[in-house]
Amino acid sequence: MGLVNGALQIGRSALLAYQSALQVVGQNVSNAGTDTYARQTPLLSSNTGVVLPEGFMPGGGVTLSTLRRNVDASLDGRLRVALGDQADALIQQQALGRIESVLNELSDSDLSSLMQEFFNSFSTLQNTPHDLGARGMVITAGQTLISEIQRQRVEVLALRDELNADTESSVQRADQLAAEIADLNRQITSIESPGTGAAAALRDKRDVLLRELGEIVQIQVREQPDNGVNVYIGNELFISGGINRGLTTTLETVNQEPRVVVRFADNNREVSLTGGELAGLATARDVHVLGHVDALNGLARALINEVNKVHASGQGLNGFESVTGAIDVLRSDVALNSANAGLQLTPRNGSFVLYLTNTQVSPPSRVATTITVNLSGVGAGETLDSLAAKIDAVDNITAEVTADNKLKLTAADGCEISFGEDSSYVLAALGINTFFTGTNAQDLSINPLLVNNQNLLAAATQHTEGDGSNAGALAALATTSLTGLRGQSLSSYYAAIASDVAVRSAAASAGVESAGAITSALTSQREAISGVSLDEETISMLRFERAFSAAARYTTVVDGLLQELLAIVA
Repeated sequence: MGLVNGALQIGRSALLAYQSALQVVGQNVSNAGTDTYARQTPLLSSNTGVVLPEGFMPGGGVTLSTLRRNVDASLDGRLRVALGDQADALIQQQALGRIESVLNELSDSDLSSLMQEFFNSFSTLQNTPHDLGARGMVITAGQTLISEIQRQRVEVLALRDELNADTESSVQRADQLAAEIADLNRQITSIESPGTGAAAALRDKRDVLLRELGEIVQIQVREQPDNGVNVYIGNELFISGGINRGLTTTLETVNQEPRVVVRFADNNREVSLTGGELAGLATARDVHVLGHVDALNGLARALINEVNKVHASGQGLNGFESVTGAIDVLRSDVALNSANAGLQLTPRNGSFVLYLTNTQVSPPSRVATTITVNLSGVGAGETLDSLAAKIDAVDNITAEVTADNKLKLTAADGCEISFGEDSSYVLAALGINTFFTGTNAQDLSINPLLVNNQNLLAAATQHTEGDGSNAGALAALATTSLTGLRGQSLSSYYAAIASDVAVRSAAASAGVESAGAITSALTSQREAISGVSLDEETISMLRFERAFSAAARYTTVVDGLLQELLAIVA
């Protein structure tokens, strides 16, 4: 009877094992359309037991020993990184596309065209220096150019604010995902025993959340012996089992720019961003957007300095009865070329000519005085105080340093002041007889004195009728190689800015395409391992079904033998 019972036990174990295996196949088939599902494989093993009369032990049947969840942890890690790289590249591509649209190059109103129109207006003025219409065209062209530079700056800074807002939103989502992952860690640890598959659905959900978190910020995932996972951002532990450090943001001013900074919520330490959405947002903001703002500021500074250096050496149709520099120095008693003076345009050793014209006589009489500017490094360097004293020593001119450290010159009654041949650039540095005022793209403007009195526009260099030589020199700045721009002209300097944006945009597009191809390949590899193949499941289903049928037939045979034995005993 023991042998018969053992045979029945073998049949019973087979029926139960193949029925369970069929249920696993059914679970796989039912989730064939679920992208986040990881296929499970039932693994069967033989049981020991049942000793035959001859002493042999063929075994005691079969059992479903474990459920294998088909997941390659290394592949999933690479897929998370690839998804993060793709998100990073896509955000940079979108930001650079926005900047390109702001530039609006190749249109009739792009910055390069407006800059050319501005310098062309000086060419027109060169030919007709007494024409008020030509002078008005210069002012109008300058204002249009300034408006375009400032429009670009405003629109690009608006993109900066959008990227800051997007960073806050992404961090909030990442913090929410981290809390859910930590909670799933606790659930999985509490209910899952090795090989039972009790938490398979929870593991699938956790993998989905980890992939989404990996898109936002580059992470490393390490499974622990208790079936939970530890998540790292760089070298920092972020999630440890059921403990989540959390992420938060702070709005900080860095280099006078508002930046949203990502920090760990528990200790406020800044997070090192090496990939994912957050890294893309930071790069788009700090490198592309603020880099373009810096480029616009550089263009504005170059435009201010180079135009002012030429303009300050020329004369308008009228001179100044009184003129105050537009730029102050930090200290009036230090050398003008020292850092303590704080001048954007650094003066150099040289001189300029100061003209005093007596307009009360006919024809007007003019006296020229050369003012030296000692910045040679030999002896005491020229200060604002000493420069004012030199000019004040000239007859019929009063020079003083104002309370806010600006140079003010006043001519005697019936006289006018004009300037020429400034090899020291001190006039442009102090904002005297300049075309532009301001220091960068934000405050760039035309000198109000010129706007209010276009006769002060310095088209001449010789005080002669029909002299437009200074206007010609200003027009030539469009294509003149400038030392301050490392040999570039103003036009080529801006062309390089626009070209750099185009090159970076093309590189970002290539990065998106490359990251997309890698992500697609890794997704296909994951699908081959974790995805459900209906063909394979059909084969497994037929195999288990036939095994179940055979086990049922076997059990029926054994049951028949048992009935015969019982009949004999009876």
